Amino acid sequence: MIFIASAAAAAQTPDTVLSFQEAKARVLNYNLGLLASYYDIGIAKAKVIQAKVWNNPNFIINGDMYNQETNEYFNLRSQSLWQFEQTFSWAGKHTNSVRLARIGVEMAEKQMEDVIRSLLFELGNTYSDLAALQSKEILYTQVISNYDKLMEATRKQLEVGAISNTEAIRLEAEYLDVKADALENNNEKEKVAGNLRSLLRFPQDTTFYVEQKLPLVGDEFDPVFLATQAVETRPDIQAAKINIRYQERNVKLQQSSGVPDVKFGYQPYDRGSNYIRPYHGFTTEIFLPIFDHNQGRIKQAKLSLSQSDLQFLQLENQARNDVAAAYNRYKSANAGLANYNAQFLERLKELNQSTNLNFQKRNISLLQFIDQQRIFILTNIQLIELKQRYLNNINELNFSVGQTLIDY
Repeated sequence: MIFIASAAAAAQTPDTVLSFQEAKARVLNYNLGLLASYYDIGIAKAKVIQAKVWNNPNFIINGDMYNQETNEYFNLRSQSLWQFEQTFSWAGKHTNSVRLARIGVEMAEKQMEDVIRSLLFELGNTYSDLAALQSKEILYTQVISNYDKLMEATRKQLEVGAISNTEAIRLEAEYLDVKADALENNNEKEKVAGNLRSLLRFPQDTTFYVEQKLPLVGDEFDPVFLATQAVETRPDIQAAKINIRYQERNVKLQQSSGVPDVKFGYQPYDRGSNYIRPYHGFTTEIFLPIFDHNQGRIKQAKLSLSQSDLQFLQLENQARNDVAAAYNRYKSANAGLANYNAQFLERLKELNQSTNLNFQKRNISLLQFIDQQRIFILTNIQLIELKQRYLNNINELNFSVGQTLIDY
């Protein structure tokens, strides 16, 4: 479906194109980094399970290790004591632990959404970069093909003296310069294609052809509304809000942890260790909070809460500025594309075709040919790169707002 021999072949068989929608669907189902991140939610839920459970009871056996009277070791018949103990937390320690873990699940879910958001942003830039490089490759293939024909005719003209050696060398130098640019473009294309293969979890020998497709955008956007929308819906900002609740609950947990646990014990069996037989004992243990009131952790939790408030305000301010900057870049790229109309591009194409023919007929000079050939290449590359920036700006705008405003 998406495997082809070359970019040129793909240009002739558009049904083999890997669309951006297909790429998004695949990255959400096959990207290993994303699949690994899903475990963070399961880990957070497991922490809730652990926070809910109570402390295990403790069983103690106190026996006679050595009896000097009978010269016996571990003689439990003479003296032994069995005791069961259970530690109980109070002052809301157990409740706060469970609630803190549940807030951790909410945060993990929002962080997972942000991972998806960041991954789609990376995919969008990689996809449009590869589309631009493949479009340049098609352009260079076309130009080099024309040069090949021209160089063959030039060599024949050089043999009969119809063209000077200086002009032939100058033309060949220009030809080699174009091939060098094509080689550099190909190397960059292979690098970006490798990144895309990794994102989509394709084998290393997979070849893509992706499309530089511009979306139709009819609606205007209000940047102020977009900034407000970003603050309200972006998962990283929502995670920052949840983090404030998390730190508030952690303060309560640390305060309750300053209250010591209580341990109750019961001795159902006692032989030889007490003056009363049979003896059923009851014990109570509690740490006296004289030195350690958990004061350090309480202070740390309060400072973390203050820090989370500032981090949220910073992130909110950054989000509003990111949206404004992304929207301005999107508008600039959109205005730049409007300068390239179909009539101009068609005239440029016709000029390039006539330039090759007129130079072979010697109707124009070598310098005129090189100048017009450079204009043709440069203008098309500028258009390709402008489309690339436009698509990247759309991707950036979607990322900064946290929603797909413009799909393509």
